[in-house]
This record gives sequence, C-alpha cells and structure tokens, in this order.
Amino acid sequence: MSMTKTCSPTCEFFKCGRGALLPRTNKPWCSFTNDYCDVRLCAFVQCIRNKLVSGNMCGLAVKRVTVDKLRPEDFGIEIKLKGKLARRLGEDKDII
Repeated sequence: MSMTKTCSPTCEFFKCGRGALLPRTNKPWCSFTNDYCDVRLCAFVQCIRNKLVSGNMCGLAVKRVTVDKLRPEDFGIEIKLKGKLARRLGEDKDII
C-alpha cells in the first residue's frame, strides 16, 4: 500500500481559500480561526496544482496503481478474417 501524506501549509502548492494564512515564528497561523492552521479540519484548503485528494491528502505523494482484471482471452470473442486482411496476416482461421 502506498504511503499517504497529509497536505501541509508549508508546501509550495498550498493555498488558503480564505486568504487567512499568516506566517508566524514556527507554525503557520490562521487569522480566520485565530489558531494554528490545521489542514485536517479546514474546509478552505486548496492546492494550486489541483492534486488535493479527499481527506485533505496530498495527491502528489500518492502513487497510481492500475490493475488489468480482464484479459482479451477472457471475453471469448471469435473473429473470422476474410479477404485482404486475412491474406496480409497469413491466417485463414478464427482468431481469439
């Protein structure tokens, strides 16, 4: 399973939808809530690159996994070639 990373206000692609993010000494400050910026609870979190996944997770850190569940042989379709195409492929029988 891939490692997921929570979006962070220190990320270069992070943007506050309210424009309330202020830099403080060690943590980003939210002037809307008058508290430290908590990305997990905020509804105004935005990503400039549009890579924010549900649950305010960073989509840049998520690896895409694709799995082919069906192969062409699983469909069982028989195709009979005729004419010029069959001569080009050198086959006059059914192809699965």
